[in-house]
Amino acid sequence: MKYQSNKLLFAILFGTALPLTQLQAQTAAAGDLVLYFQQLGGTNTAYVNLGSAALLYRGAASGPTADRQNLNILNIKATLDAAFGTGWPSDPTIYAGLAGARSASTSGTVVNGDQNRTVYVSRARAAVSTLGARDSDAWNLFPGSLTGPASDIVSLTNNFATRLTGLNQGVLNTTLSSIDDFNPFLSGSIQGAAFSAFAGGVQQVGSASVFGTFGPAGQVEFALDLNRLVPDETVSMNEIAGQALFGSYEGTVTVGTNGTVAFITQGSGSAYDAWIAGFPLLTTPTDKLPETDFDNDGFSNLEEFVLNGNPGVSSQAITPTFDASGTNFVFGFTRRDDSKTESPATFQYGSDLVGWTDVAIPVATGPSGAATVTVIPGDAVTDSISVSLPKTEAVGSKLFGRIKIVK
Repeated sequence: MKYQSNKLLFAILFGTALPLTQLQAQTAAAGDLVLYFQQLGGTNTAYVNLGSAALLYRGAASGPTADRQNLNILNIKATLDAAFGTGWPSDPTIYAGLAGARSASTSGTVVNGDQNRTVYVSRARAAVSTLGARDSDAWNLFPGSLTGPASDIVSLTNNFATRLTGLNQGVLNTTLSSIDDFNPFLSGSIQGAAFSAFAGGVQQVGSASVFGTFGPAGQVEFALDLNRLVPDETVSMNEIAGQALFGSYEGTVTVGTNGTVAFITQGSGSAYDAWIAGFPLLTTPTDKLPETDFDNDGFSNLEEFVLNGNPGVSSQAITPTFDASGTNFVFGFTRRDDSKTESPATFQYGSDLVGWTDVAIPVATGPSGAATVTVIPGDAVTDSISVSLPKTEAVGSKLFGRIKIVK
């Protein structure tokens, strides 16, 4: 893509976009990960099918890996509105949980990398904390069996399939839903043993305020650590990955305050992700894409990042400068320190808009071919960059300059 201001032509190159999970309108099937909600004392429950647990949510073994995020899987706002009213993001009586299992059979059959009785369940995250790392205790069922939990979860999925045929999300009255059976409340808000094995429940309770801002997922109301538990086979493990009867952390499933579901697996997070998360007006994953110009000021989010702009406020203040008053052409701009490695900027010049000569922007002042690059450290966040070129580089009195930014 190319963006042009009145003084400098920009050419922005982007890496390959990450694929998003595309779910068709289909009901849950054995092996799918089900996201479900219940309300203390309420009459409705909500079911959401997130697709195959083994193929889409098993971390590095299959599906999303440590360097990926899976954003905007689907939006469930309408379903939660129908079940609990539009005030669900601030309702502290709503509980959310995750469960998935393909079969409760005791055979060692492996399908999509999971043997029978492999179970996926959530655990409530205590805080937003660090991306890509659990913020909850791992489940430990050793010694024990996963036959009962797998059977309960398969029954939960079958209930979804039977009652909400052809849908990937929907609302059921508690008399029709099986969620209460498998996630009982002993009294008040005290949960029993979910799926016959997980004491204290596998759900997270909602809060009266935003749970936190979770990297590229933005503001979230629920953040659930997804655990994968595999059966303890004494003869043959038959497992592809995972620790027997202990919950291995696969990632965190979030539900945004706007109803958007995401799966966060990336560890430390990128500098761009950390920066874009600091602008609350950008609420959706699309708003936060590098190529998006949310505020319609002619600068993409990636340009705003490198040039230290505000992607939520329309402004031309970060427009690079051009000075032809002396013996040299001097191009100037501001560069964020944390963009140097992740989104390196290269100055390019030419006389015909076809052929371009690259000028690498170094960390410190120095020559680069015919150009001289001056780097003046600013505050703790930015440097001031100037690129000086002799006017003899112009051909036919023409010289064009542009900045290429690669992410």
